[in-house]
Amino acid sequence: MTTVCPGDLLLPKTKTSLLVYERKSRRSHVNQRRGFSVTFENFRDLPAVKNRGVQSSKFACFGHDWRLQLFPGGYSDYPTPPKGAVGVCVERSNQTGKWPNVKFLFELTSPDGNISLQTSGDPSSYKCYSNTSNICALTTRPDIKHRFLDDKRALTISVVLEINEFVPKNPLAATMLKLFGDEESSDVIFEITMKEEKTKKRRREMASSSVQFHAHRFILEHTSSELAALCESSPEGGMYSPIIINDIKGEVFRGLLYYIYGGEIRQESLMASGKEVIDAADKYGVVNLKLEAEVWYVHSTRITTDNVIDNLLYADAKNLALLKEAVMDYIVKNKKKVMKRVSFKEVPGDIYKDLLAAVSRVLEDSDEDNSDDDDEEDEEKDYASMGIGALRQKLDQRGIDIDGSRDTLIAALKKKS
Repeated sequence: MTTVCPGDLLLPKTKTSLLVYERKSRRSHVNQRRGFSVTFENFRDLPAVKNRGVQSSKFACFGHDWRLQLFPGGYSDYPTPPKGAVGVCVERSNQTGKWPNVKFLFELTSPDGNISLQTSGDPSSYKCYSNTSNICALTTRPDIKHRFLDDKRALTISVVLEINEFVPKNPLAATMLKLFGDEESSDVIFEITMKEEKTKKRRREMASSSVQFHAHRFILEHTSSELAALCESSPEGGMYSPIIINDIKGEVFRGLLYYIYGGEIRQESLMASGKEVIDAADKYGVVNLKLEAEVWYVHSTRITTDNVIDNLLYADAKNLALLKEAVMDYIVKNKKKVMKRVSFKEVPGDIYKDLLAAVSRVLEDSDEDNSDDDDEEDEEKDYASMGIGALRQKLDQRGIDIDGSRDTLIAALKKKS
């Protein structure tokens, strides 16, 4: 076991930032997992002496102050680390309270994002005498220099802390779900009526089927203004006589209501009924469900020269910026094939900005003209070539509406910058 004395530690220039960490577990709560990005500048100049540690700046998480300790010249510990491996561990800076039951995940990513390396630390590896976790092996110093340093010779380590203490959830979400379909407390009824073609004794007949759903106006007023408006315009507000809806399947409407009450729709269902869910969510103003269904529609749809225009027109009609981006990327990457086989007569004329953004992403030259500009604020405001997912994420972090075209999203970001 290696004990690092305070006199052996260097304090290089570092910077730490909070990561938006989205990987969720059904068994863990949102506040149980946090991610940070720690950058050690001028990695090549850090000491190559074995067991000589360098510290990062402090970051706060789970009520404690933490630092990363990096051993750029290698380390000795038990079990014996790989030969020449650079080591990293977590140190708790404040000495108060018990050592939390925390797991650590360290990750190195190459500047182009194509190479990733991970290693993890066990919560039982706390050293009582040094207030640090056991040291984890990353990779060798030459490998880090070759693959993981950015153009300023800085090494960035992502660290994810996950606490395993039991933390009870806020019961509101579960309470809301209990109200889903509750007839006793409901004050509005929707009746979904669909006509189905059936064959009976060699004759085709149209048969009607209907299913009813009970809901609460107060909840609809805050989650779907369109459904709430139907209640206002309906006799008796839909409380005693059902509000008839005949343009949506019963199972799709059930999923829509379930989502409104805080439920999560399975990925398989969204992929199987993607367009139907998008159409329903778009019509009734359930924006987040529309965008979630759009994500899985994009992932499950193979764009070809036969359907590229249909998907582009559908994306334009439903304001599906992510799908439009996927279509544009396909057009740029398959430009010769598309030019030969596809007619653009029906395409709206406002697609050119999206097409230029796709060109920038594919060629990876969007920042070439400004590569010597050191003004970070100007770089942050240049959203022209940023992907739709990244734009939506930035807007969501700032509490801004994430529905809209690329131009709408960029305008909203610039307004809040």
